[in-house]
Amino acid sequence: MQPLFYAALSVAAGIAAAAGGSASWGPPAAVGAAVLLVAFRRRRLAAALGLAFCLGLGFARARWALRQPAPASALEHAAAELQPRPRDRIALSGFLRDTPDALYEDGRLSAVRLDLEAVAVARGRQLRPASGGVRLYSYPPRPATAPGNDDLPDAAPPTDAAWAAPLLALRTGQGFAADVHLRPLRAYHDPGVADFTAADRRQGIALTATLPLNAWRSLPSLNPPPPRAWRAQVWRWISNRLDRLAPPAAAPRENALLRGMLLGDTARLDEATRNDFQIDGVYHLLVVAGLHLGVLAAFLWSAFRLVRLPPLLRSALTLLVLCAYAWSIAGRTPTQRALLMLAVYFGARLWFRERQPLNAVGAAALVLLLWRPLDLFAAGFQMSLGAATLLAGVALPILMRTSHPLRQASLQLANPEADAGLPPLIAQFRLDLRAFAARLASIWRPLGWRVLPLAWRGMLRLCEIVLISLVLQIGFAAFSVVYFHRASIESVAANAVLVPAAGLLIPAAWIGMLLLGCGGLLARVSSALTVGLAHAMLRTAAAMAHGPLAQWRPPSPPGWMLVAFGAASALWLLACAPRRSGRAVGAASAIMAALAAVLAWAPFPPRLPPGLSATILDVGQGDSIFVTFPDRRTLLVDGGPSSPHWNSGDEVVAPFLWSLGLKRLDAVLLTHAHMDHLGGLGDLVQDFRPGEVWLTRTLPRERPLGELLRRASAVGARLRRLSAGDEFQAGAARIEVLLPPPQYQGGELASNDDSMVVRASWGAPGREDALLLEGDAEAGGEQWMLAHRLDLASAVLKVGHHGSRTSSSPAFLAAVAPQVAVISVGAGNAYGHPAPEVVSRLQALGARVFRTDRDGAVQCRISGPDLGVYLFRRVPGAQ
Repeated sequence: MQPLFYAALSVAAGIAAAAGGSASWGPPAAVGAAVLLVAFRRRRLAAALGLAFCLGLGFARARWALRQPAPASALEHAAAELQPRPRDRIALSGFLRDTPDALYEDGRLSAVRLDLEAVAVARGRQLRPASGGVRLYSYPPRPATAPGNDDLPDAAPPTDAAWAAPLLALRTGQGFAADVHLRPLRAYHDPGVADFTAADRRQGIALTATLPLNAWRSLPSLNPPPPRAWRAQVWRWISNRLDRLAPPAAAPRENALLRGMLLGDTARLDEATRNDFQIDGVYHLLVVAGLHLGVLAAFLWSAFRLVRLPPLLRSALTLLVLCAYAWSIAGRTPTQRALLMLAVYFGARLWFRERQPLNAVGAAALVLLLWRPLDLFAAGFQMSLGAATLLAGVALPILMRTSHPLRQASLQLANPEADAGLPPLIAQFRLDLRAFAARLASIWRPLGWRVLPLAWRGMLRLCEIVLISLVLQIGFAAFSVVYFHRASIESVAANAVLVPAAGLLIPAAWIGMLLLGCGGLLARVSSALTVGLAHAMLRTAAAMAHGPLAQWRPPSPPGWMLVAFGAASALWLLACAPRRSGRAVGAASAIMAALAAVLAWAPFPPRLPPGLSATILDVGQGDSIFVTFPDRRTLLVDGGPSSPHWNSGDEVVAPFLWSLGLKRLDAVLLTHAHMDHLGGLGDLVQDFRPGEVWLTRTLPRERPLGELLRRASAVGARLRRLSAGDEFQAGAARIEVLLPPPQYQGGELASNDDSMVVRASWGAPGREDALLLEGDAEAGGEQWMLAHRLDLASAVLKVGHHGSRTSSSPAFLAAVAPQVAVISVGAGNAYGHPAPEVVSRLQALGARVFRTDRDGAVQCRISGPDLGVYLFRRVPGAQ
């Protein structure tokens, strides 16, 4: 019996029911069902009532949390009041929360990130005291963009990092003032896309800004709270030691790996390392989590045992050091969960009680769910708890039945008296092993009685690692597919190799940092060994990430499949209980493996909207539109923006497409080659392997466009060059290209005048309705379409150039006469999009205006005579 685990499940069920918007009769019905299911015998009534109480407690706690929306801070109110226009700046003053972070891209310093605790804001004579967190980013100086083209990509940053030296010299508590334009943190509101701001908001950061290099100054240091100052000193000590152990100039990737694994600092990780570890399914190694604390706990326990500390003191000191370490690195939620479980484990040792691993998992889950109930919907919480449950409830029971008795059989092998009390099969195996050892001992005595037992136990340990990796990969299949859209049998091998390597690297790095104080040969040897092991891990991860099966990206499965997988997981836990037979374990494991294979294979049809539809995605200041036709063909128009540390194709558009169950696209269309349209498209072409890529007849000669063409060729996509007058059928629907003119010649650089404009229509002649997608076409292109009397009438208009005043001329809008107008625009953008006069024109024509910065993704469906508009709204509390 593991009562705390069952209690945690009941609390989680109550939270899920509350977040699902249950009616008032929901909780009593759930309580009654729990009583009927569990209390089928009278003596289990107390357990049923206990579970019912936990269910109700979780429901009540979640309902209370859902009614407590986070109030806007005084800083947010002040920023909104003092910045009435998009480009307005205010004077912000405060002190640094922590040491600035250096961000790298392709081994080059690309930005500096600072977290500021604001004290006051001012504009002119208006001064407002305001407290709150602000995240500032400073970038290297860049050449100015071409005049009139605010969408042109910036030039590559210079390699000289002298610009960042004054910022990186700042320390925690340093007074700081800057003139900035504050912007609210904002999630991307699209189906299937995670809330990337949740972690920052949990740290009290609600605003962000770009810090101009010439617009800041340091002030006298303020005295931060003593705990924060102490924590910063400890963090800085570890950071400096790590940089001495693996110098960033000589070993940049190894240094970044060690900082991630020991400090939770991923700022220096390059994109290649991130991708390799994600593909291998071992990204958790790059951040401090449960594995790292477990390795450190084992290292500390062994070290304290070597100095012959008594068990009680050993447990207490180990737990104390772990708590201090997690506090010093400002531990994330997975660290807190691992700490709670380790506390339960060592607490059991202190009181000499039986240690039930699922109870430790349940105790940690209970505390965290009651503390922050809405964390139940966060991917990190689910995966951490899932890993702990799989290890404690599946892997450990299997090992206790298989490898553990065989390992015990090799202990004291030369002593026949140790055979007493062993099960018959194990005793017989021990006799056979002793006979084989005797033969080896006749050749060389240590070979039989020392080397053989050690080799046997080492082989069993390797088998255990493979088994644990296999259990985690099978049990994590749903998480991997739904959250990361990755599935690879090679990840089993990657975990089997890289997790033990991390188990060696973590203590080696700590020992190396301690030995640095000794200096001399010992310090140099420890540094070389640590860097060498880190280098080997990086090379191994890269080799495995480029295997033939490593790049498979399955889409999200239908809901019923996830329910089936969840039910099979529960049966797997029950089958692995101590009193169950080996046949039950084997059957449950086979079922789970089969379901994991189905999830990876993804034989399910995509879940597409009916009729002719266009989903204008929320990608910030950029465009990406997903179009489906009545015959279920698909077209993606543009891929959204990208930057050195962000790619909307990877982070927004691809998760949306996978959430629909899509594995391939029929066609991809690039309106023009500005980076707010092209930036994310290259990765999307690689992931979804479209049959065709549609482009204008003339193209600029720019490197990002060349990279897109290279990737399209690599996946076998046919390039289709289009201009005004081209049209073709997509089943019953018709697609017409309206711009650019056939004779148009683009320049060396991308321009809004390059934009391809398309109109998709469906319906009987005279009764058809249409979607008009204008890209970034401006007034000149609109005038050309009007002059050539093109059919522009459309029910839905994707407004040109993000609602800029350079597009959407009155005559053009009158010719389109849209019922619905959608503006794709970034929240708080510096360009002032959309222009108020454009919005007024649309409303005067009777069009309903939707904006992605306010409404999130907007889906417009034309189904016969009906036009439907659907908005995406995030579930409160979802991460």
